[in-house]
Amino acid sequence: MIERLTILGGSSVYTPEFILSAISHNLNVKEIVLVGREGPKLPIVGKFCQRMLDKSGFPATIVCSTDTNEAVRGAQYIVNGIRVGGLKARARDEKAPVRFGMIGDESLGAGGFANAMRTLPVVFHIAEQIERVNPNAVFINLTNPMGVIVEALTRYSKLNVIGTCDLPGTCVRKLAEVLNCLPSELNVDYIGLNHFGWIQDVKVDGRSCMPCVLDRLERYKEDGFDHGLIELFRMIPVRTVSLHFRQDDILKKQRTDSRCRSEILHEAEEQILELYQDEHLAEIPDLTRERNAVWYDQTIVPLIEALESRNEHTHILCVRNNDSIRDLPEEASVEIPVGVSKKGLHRHAVGSCPRFLKGLFVSIKESDRLVIEAARHKSYECALQSLTINPLVTSLRAARKFLEYLIKEENLELH
Repeated sequence: MIERLTILGGSSVYTPEFILSAISHNLNVKEIVLVGREGPKLPIVGKFCQRMLDKSGFPATIVCSTDTNEAVRGAQYIVNGIRVGGLKARARDEKAPVRFGMIGDESLGAGGFANAMRTLPVVFHIAEQIERVNPNAVFINLTNPMGVIVEALTRYSKLNVIGTCDLPGTCVRKLAEVLNCLPSELNVDYIGLNHFGWIQDVKVDGRSCMPCVLDRLERYKEDGFDHGLIELFRMIPVRTVSLHFRQDDILKKQRTDSRCRSEILHEAEEQILELYQDEHLAEIPDLTRERNAVWYDQTIVPLIEALESRNEHTHILCVRNNDSIRDLPEEASVEIPVGVSKKGLHRHAVGSCPRFLKGLFVSIKESDRLVIEAARHKSYECALQSLTINPLVTSLRAARKFLEYLIKEENLELH
């Protein structure tokens, strides 16, 4: 029995998707604590979640809290889904870099840097609170930029940190469809950083199916795959890898789009909150489902189930490298297959980076390290270095202009 599970950022209108997943998986949890800020949003979401539980007969209780110290006390699992600055801040991360000739994204490049500088101080403060009152909890991170957050916490806190993203699992499930088998039947050789992951090989019953997979992908051109990259490198990237290798096409599209993703989500959020206020509503409405928040049902809850299980299950997770990828520092965060059970985590030895990825991975990890130091020490020099060497930042001039913009618009205190 999980006595208490706490969700930071629990006032999200998509938190009910987690509750539905807990119900459908029959997750053995007694109390779910939703943590959010003062205001009407948290109680609206909390009451709707409780109505869902009551209607299903699921014997769990929802508790809403604005006190992080009390909310994390006694929790076996703490799921971090905070978004510092809300969707308006994400909109800045997606739109501002485009004005400086760079791709806009909340996780990668200049937008990911801005998100990290805003989010890291808050995450460090939360980590200090958890260390004081509940140091043995498992901290499951969803917050972006995932790789930076996980690395920062594994470097500078004592928390038991695991990062998880839906992209690797989505890619594996699509490959299972290509092979007409279950995802559980696939043994995937995966190497990556968060949002920069690649499948190197796919095995069924111990035998490689990669030639068959590549042949089928080439012949049928299934949606959701970057076929140009697959044909060139004979490996299968997750969707977001295209942000690096197709920067010109993506930037052109972003320049012509009238609205970014976060603006669409913000508009939907206001409508969803209105729906949740209906005291007779106890099922997730279609408008919520439109986002297709698969990470709860297909990633988070299965991970918690694995952590509660005596049997080991393999998940692709963002964790401290140790010696898993030989070309990267031990303390770097990486995204790799990990055996998960009640005993803890067993990182798979991945080996060396493919040569065409080694330089890219090293530069990304150095940029991540520098943004962490910039946030910790309020260092202008580290911040500028981090931006300048980031593979999605076009030049020193662009890095400097974007950093000056952030200092003014985000009130960054750097020296």
